[in-house]
Amino acid sequence: LQSNELRVVESEDGRRYVNVDVTTPEGIAHAAQLGFAASPALTDVMFTPLLVDGAGALLNRNGRLFSVFRHPVLRVVSNFYYLQNAIWEPTYDEVFATWTIDDYAKSEVVESNWMVRSLLNKMVGRMEPSDILVAKETLKQKCLVGLIDDMEGTIRRFHDYFGFGSDDSLDCALQNFSRKQSGSSNSHNHPQLDPTSETWALLSKKNQLDLELFTYAKQLFVEQGQWLKEGRRWIETKKFHHNDPPRNP
Repeated sequence: LQSNELRVVESEDGRRYVNVDVTTPEGIAHAAQLGFAASPALTDVMFTPLLVDGAGALLNRNGRLFSVFRHPVLRVVSNFYYLQNAIWEPTYDEVFATWTIDDYAKSEVVESNWMVRSLLNKMVGRMEPSDILVAKETLKQKCLVGLIDDMEGTIRRFHDYFGFGSDDSLDCALQNFSRKQSGSSNSHNHPQLDPTSETWALLSKKNQLDLELFTYAKQLFVEQGQWLKEGRRWIETKKFHHNDPPRNP
């Protein structure tokens, strides 16, 4: 049930959340109606797949985009198997439970360049050659990049840059989300797709722009890490604002 006022709630494991769901358009609209944007003291971090809608409706102050990137084909495959059972998700479709990954790849509902589309707020329609250029520039100008293939380094980078709590908080995050630690709470087991298979090739073709963006994200991850180490930016100076992107000296 939707609440008529914003408040912080605490889960059984001690985690604290604001009582709105910003993963759907309806949830974002409800949060906006409750004055989420005018309540900066309530939350430090907002997680949403609806980047443009969420930022436009819920942020009235400087913010910093950060994201963890994964190989697009691996992400599509993982998401398909997740949605076979995730009846609580708004994108759940019961037909997925009867499909194979081959069926999904050949269907009209298969993901196609979701990352680029999300950055441009262009979820439907034909993609243009200039779209990937805009997506890359958005990452360069606005995003602190993380990689799922280096979750330990990513978590440490986010923790250091944003000041996410104490060393105990860092240890907790590493324990729960780093692939080098056992029992990651943000993973699920599923069949692996053969990179030499026809289905892999088909998913790659349908996500060509996302593959190019992923390659660029890996490049940015290295560059941003170097800038941080050299002290050319951020933590020491605290001069990094929403419209002052990290730039290669």
